[in-house]
Amino acid sequence: MRYLSDIDRKKLSKIVKKKIEKKLNSKTQNKSRSVVKSFDIKSPIIIETQERFVRVFYSEIHNPWGYNHKRNSFYLFDKFKENFNQNYKKKLFNLLNLSKNNSLRYSDKDRKFPFKQEVFEDEINEGDWYYTPGKEIVYTNIKNEQNPYHISYFRKTKIPFFKGPKNEENFILKKKWDKIYAFGFIYGYIQTCQNFVKNEWIVKRKNIQSSDAKITFKKKTLAVEGLEGIEFEELYENYIKDNFKLKDKPDEILYNIQKRIHSTNLSTLLEIKKDNYFTLRERSFKRTLEHHYEQVGTSEFIEGILRNKKLYLGDAESGRFYDTVLKTRFDEEKNNITGDVYSYEQFLMYTMSLEYFYPLSFDKLGIDEKDIFLRFAINRGKDEFLDYAFAKIF
Repeated sequence: MRYLSDIDRKKLSKIVKKKIEKKLNSKTQNKSRSVVKSFDIKSPIIIETQERFVRVFYSEIHNPWGYNHKRNSFYLFDKFKENFNQNYKKKLFNLLNLSKNNSLRYSDKDRKFPFKQEVFEDEINEGDWYYTPGKEIVYTNIKNEQNPYHISYFRKTKIPFFKGPKNEENFILKKKWDKIYAFGFIYGYIQTCQNFVKNEWIVKRKNIQSSDAKITFKKKTLAVEGLEGIEFEELYENYIKDNFKLKDKPDEILYNIQKRIHSTNLSTLLEIKKDNYFTLRERSFKRTLEHHYEQVGTSEFIEGILRNKKLYLGDAESGRFYDTVLKTRFDEEKNNITGDVYSYEQFLMYTMSLEYFYPLSFDKLGIDEKDIFLRFAINRGKDEFLDYAFAKIF
């Protein structure tokens, strides 16, 4: 198994860069915008959930309380999906309504475990066997402007579903992208809920001595009263119709979003890079020649621009993306704030990055920045639902 050196990675990026420029160069007349069918939101959902179960299996092997942690996690995982599928549409829409003007926050209330934790009475330290329940996750509009990279950050804004810093709000309003953000966020939130809740999961440990988890994810039509036949399109169109004053028909708005996901120059860029349109935050993989096209997670990317400037800036000493790196580093080093919630400028850089090169220019490649912003909004919606679900389960 050959591991990739920095020289290998730079060579591979150079090859990809040439392919992108050849395909999308604005001077090229033959622009092919084939529909990309490989984008799949199930993949990052599986990867992120697997990472959670890997931690559960690891704790079972290495900690006295690990058994109780695993037992509770599996129960809560199944119970979360089972409960959500009772009055599914109502629960989904209630969550979206809460998300519109609230942020997620851990309350002061302890979570309730489904059953009594098992403790071996003959052990010297019985307390070591108890797994701490953690706090309940709730939606709240309590003002919290301490850390914009954390899910609990909240300030009231003029943009539905956006709770970020003032400078980002002003940027979105100036561009008149507030509807793009709202409609994209809702799209990502509902898609993620549908795939997380309405599918059959089989979670297994790869082998008895390993903490690695493997998930089989099968599409399933649930025979639940009032749910059968409810599809994503119907849910999406119903929600935006009931909650927004629309100039266009709901199905036209949805069609336009799906077209921009699959049939734009951004779609082609991502296809050549072998990046999924739908992002993930972290994954466990080894950088080998076999897996060098594995998409980097957003959290791994932010860690990269914090620790290895050359990896994502090349030799550049100025520019919009250079400023993004400086801002990220300043926030961590001077303000002591960092986390998994990425800003739009970070996401823009993430989308256009190639290792060891200054990020590609979306203008020169004929990529509409609005398409990148839509991707940002959709993935923020995806992330928020997963944050909610994971906090309820793990």
